[in-house]
Amino acid sequence: MSARACDEMPPRRDVVRITFTADLPGQACRVDDSVELEPGVSYVVAGSDGERVGRLVAHELPVLRPCGERAVGRVVRRATAAEVARGEELALVARDALRFCRERAGELKLAMRPVAALVPLDRDTAVITFAAEERVDFRELLRDLGRRMRRRVELRQIGVRDQARSSGGWGPCGRTLCCATFMARFNSVTIRMAKAQKLSLNPSRISGMCGRLMCCLAHEAEPAPPRRGGA
Repeated sequence: MSARACDEMPPRRDVVRITFTADLPGQACRVDDSVELEPGVSYVVAGSDGERVGRLVAHELPVLRPCGERAVGRVVRRATAAEVARGEELALVARDALRFCRERAGELKLAMRPVAALVPLDRDTAVITFAAEERVDFRELLRDLGRRMRRRVELRQIGVRDQARSSGGWGPCGRTLCCATFMARFNSVTIRMAKAQKLSLNPSRISGMCGRLMCCLAHEAEPAPPRRGGA
């Protein structure tokens, strides 16, 4: 499907893009049938880690494959003024927790990169995700976080590709990252794909935000020829 044909298709009603951070592109969320949608309005999104407030930026464009697997939550209602204010307050708490986590991890010389923090509306918890190549003994850091935040803290390890998906951003093509839009899972990407497409093998030209080979190399790779019967 061409980009022009995709632009001419009507947007989906059951999936929208909600942004939880002003300077990052939105994330796909499902919508309850009873919710009336209006761009620019704040809504409460229920996810696996609790409820949080986000702003509707756009309807989800139609895609060729189902996108339900990559939805980060479900839009359940329009946020009240009190919920918006509480969400802004908790966002500041999460930002302070992330800053403290980064500083304390550096002091403890832990090989980890704290990525994001979430303090939900409906739970007395905080979830901090971090990227690391190997397992990290963060018990002392967890105790320090609990004393500072006075709530239960969960440290959740993710990979470097998941870090790029969580942080979001734009690729060298000028579009939002594939992993943060339509990809439901990470596929295997090899240097052979770049060679077959006659691309430059300079790492800076074929690597994504995560530092690994760009996922689009696999999207544009020629499919393997079908095997003959009895082969």
